[in-house]
Amino acid sequence: MSQGTSSAAVLVEYGAPLQVWNLPIPDLESGSILVRVEATTVCGTDAHMAAGGFPSISRIPLVMGHEIVGRIVELGEGRTKDAMGQSLQVGDLIAWSYAWCGECFWCNIAKQPTLCPNSKSYGWGGADETPYLLGGFSEFAYILPKCKVVKVPSGLDPAIAASTTCSLRTAIHGFEKIGGVSTIDTVVIQGAGAVGLFALAYALRSGASRVITIGAPKERLELAMRWGAYSVLDIEATTHEERVQAIRDVTDGRGADLVVECAGNSAALTEGFSLVRRGGRYLVLGGQSTGEPAKIMGAQFNIGQLHVAGTVSADISHYYRALNFADQNQEIYPFAALLGNRYPLARASEALKSISSGHELRPIIDPHLKVKL
Repeated sequence: MSQGTSSAAVLVEYGAPLQVWNLPIPDLESGSILVRVEATTVCGTDAHMAAGGFPSISRIPLVMGHEIVGRIVELGEGRTKDAMGQSLQVGDLIAWSYAWCGECFWCNIAKQPTLCPNSKSYGWGGADETPYLLGGFSEFAYILPKCKVVKVPSGLDPAIAASTTCSLRTAIHGFEKIGGVSTIDTVVIQGAGAVGLFALAYALRSGASRVITIGAPKERLELAMRWGAYSVLDIEATTHEERVQAIRDVTDGRGADLVVECAGNSAALTEGFSLVRRGGRYLVLGGQSTGEPAKIMGAQFNIGQLHVAGTVSADISHYYRALNFADQNQEIYPFAALLGNRYPLARASEALKSISSGHELRPIIDPHLKVKL
């Protein structure tokens, strides 16, 4: 059945506007799936990569977008069930993990497939070779045979579902890796972007005693308060010393039990070690790939006896948990507040500029939306 073409917004040159290409829809190999993309949300990583921030791991030309959900159009031979063992049918709305090789040390021995050196991801390359459609800024997407898939809960808006497939699933993976949250924990979230706000919601629902958000701008901090943050600290209105003291004031001078870095810059990473208590835990989700390195001393680890963990990406269990967390808690936390405007493929570059400038948290690429003349 697979034939014809799919319009897609393609990054051809770093720092240049995206181009809309018509790419071939390939025939399905055994175990693959063709989906009609229902929504793709734009991540800060997309904007950073489009500007040339990851030249060593991205390859142009590429179809952008990795926060995707799509509706099944065609199933390759032998692809009958999702990761839960439920039957897959044409018309099902699904999300999918990256394709891990299943044959390396990290996949089989370490049981850490997110570190697989042979993985195939979405939104990072391949628009010039079959199967072409490995990104969400496209009318259709090709799901590789080794990608595991889960169904999106029927009560979840596709755009909200798409937004969970990076930020929330990464946060859930991180909380799992760092040992979870207890009812006596004071948790500090560094960053009020999508990752930080999802992490706030997850920490609260996990039973944290109090969760404090540090970040900006004011509007996002107000959203954090509406979602139940114990307090917020505006980085544009407080000093480093004031933030450290504020955390100590509510923890009997100790510092936070758990600090979660979701800001993605060296200043936050450096400050985080001043916020966590001795013997506490520090989870790095935002990371840092450019700019000045963080200033960290080894004594902060060994004398402070800290447990530090970093996480990127997730396996299919975290996708499943993220989708169901959003579905079950959307009345408590109106996740639609994270979403921005809808953009057709022809205006995808505008969506990248909008998230880069901080105007929107999660712009939506609707590949079937027509440009208004």
